Amino acid sequence: MAEIKIEKKKAVWPWLLLALGVIALLAYLFWFRGKDENVSVAETSEPSELINVHEKNATVAGYVSFVQADTATMTLDHGFSNAALSKLIDATKAMAAEIGIDVKGDLDKAKEYADAITTDPMVTTHADNIKNAGNILAGVLQNMQQAKYPSLATEAAEVAAAAGAVNPQTLTLNQRNAVKTFFGKAADLLTKMN
Repeated sequence: MAEIKIEKKKAVWPWLLLALGVIALLAYLFWFRGKDENVSVAETSEPSELINVHEKNATVAGYVSFVQADTATMTLDHGFSNAALSKLIDATKAMAAEIGIDVKGDLDKAKEYADAITTDPMVTTHADNIKNAGNILAGVLQNMQQAKYPSLATEAAEVAAAAGAVNPQTLTLNQRNAVKTFFGKAADLLTKMN
């Protein structure tokens, strides 16, 4: 008798499993990996530190120019100190607005202290008011630094130290250098933030 060869049907299911696996792999690569990359791009597009972002805020620049010019002398009317504190408050407020930090309550209190130094030139609490306003401003600047400018920790600490160096027991006119140093350190920090 003649031998009849019977060919077995080749199984189709391994090919179907292979095709499903390839489709699943492609879906993973395009769908899930694409989403992960978008998240990574979004996370890296906002810098964690704003030191390289230059706002060039005019109010900050005005304060820095005022302090660097230093043509006003400190007199009994404390006009220079009041003007410098007012400009520093405005510059701090402007910089906080640039980076999205709310500092209104603190700056309102600092403004009260700044205004108090011009009410009566013969009162001996001017240094106390300058120190209180300076401490508030130094705290606000440090908070801004910690939130958005981590690399400026040294400069923020110098502002706080300069504010702390104003002695409330000494007449302001007898510690002109300490007061002007505070204004200068704040200007340096704001310049780097701006």
